[in-house]
Amino acid sequence: MQASFLAKSFAYTADVLRAQVSELSHDESLRQLVAGGHSINWLTGHIVSSRSTPLRRVGAEPVWSEAARKRYRNGSPPIGAEGPGVLPLPELIRLFERSQERLNAGLLRLSVADLARLSGYGKNTVAESLFYFHFHEAYLVGQLTMVAEALGKSAKYINS
Repeated sequence: MQASFLAKSFAYTADVLRAQVSELSHDESLRQLVAGGHSINWLTGHIVSSRSTPLRRVGAEPVWSEAARKRYRNGSPPIGAEGPGVLPLPELIRLFERSQERLNAGLLRLSVADLARLSGYGKNTVAESLFYFHFHEAYLVGQLTMVAEALGKSAKYINS
């Protein structure tokens, strides 16, 4: 596997996320479809938070400190209203864009040998670890798309 494949894969999910949030207000991003469900605000923040590990894998600095990303980490309570640690949607998008720039640049620096190294997580190689994180992100972007459509936003698609 070449790193450019992973860079393109992350670029696809980035394009879909951008399209889906382009017409949303911050207030809309806080709406939950069901009690206890994930809002677009939480999903977007969770994607940014989850990119911390892939960023480190490619030798790039995460965009959040561990403390700052706590509100959006796996297992954190759903976000359906303003509260401690909840960021405005435009700020989350800005952080996402910064993470995308760093991730893309880091991926494009990796060699085939870099991708074949063990990642430090189980027996997974760096490539396998990065592929998992892309799968996770694509899953979250799919959820985000469904929430946006349920909020009355038209579906946004990208051309590959």
